[in-house]
Amino acid sequence: MDIGCGPGVQTIELAKISNGKIIALDNHQAFLDKLMEQARNERLEENIIPKNLSMLDMDFDENTFDIIWSEGALYFMGFQNGLKRCHQLLKNKGYLAVTELVYIAPNPPDTVIQYFENEYPDIKNIKGKIEVIQKEGFNLISNFTLPESAWLNNYYLPIERELPLLNKKYKGNEIALGVFEGFRNEVNFYNKYSEFYGYEFFVMQKNN
Repeated sequence: MDIGCGPGVQTIELAKISNGKIIALDNHQAFLDKLMEQARNERLEENIIPKNLSMLDMDFDENTFDIIWSEGALYFMGFQNGLKRCHQLLKNKGYLAVTELVYIAPNPPDTVIQYFENEYPDIKNIKGKIEVIQKEGFNLISNFTLPESAWLNNYYLPIERELPLLNKKYKGNEIALGVFEGFRNEVNFYNKYSEFYGYEFFVMQKNN
């Protein structure tokens, strides 16, 4: 299962290297529609099962999945709560692959600490996240820090390019414009402090 699959770029790649079925879970139907359009283009529609459902409402039986994958999404549940739920859903010795926001350098400045106290108080350093992983019944197999290009090329830059059009489209809509301004501030903050935080990719195995 791919939790919070979004438009499913990674789901397609996983389907290409797997003979199994992948449940692609997201609560935004437009993302699922885009995913399945691409799946049909790649002749992978038989391998992917779209499911419009919030990760907070997952109703699958326990011990169901061989592998659970989640990129940049599990934090919606809270990292530890997300691990608990995935542990329930995985078969014994099943695998979990997730990305999680972490401090990647020691002693981040107070400005960064205060920022994440508001934005994501669950953030820890890599060692702290590994301790949570082990506490929740997983053995860590591997982990690595995603490069800055993963943020910029796949996330920030594409949205930044759309901002002028979005600002024009939603001119006068203070709520929408506030969201866009918040995103612009997020990009500026990352450009200034990216040496201190990033996404860590963790691969782990259920051990009990």
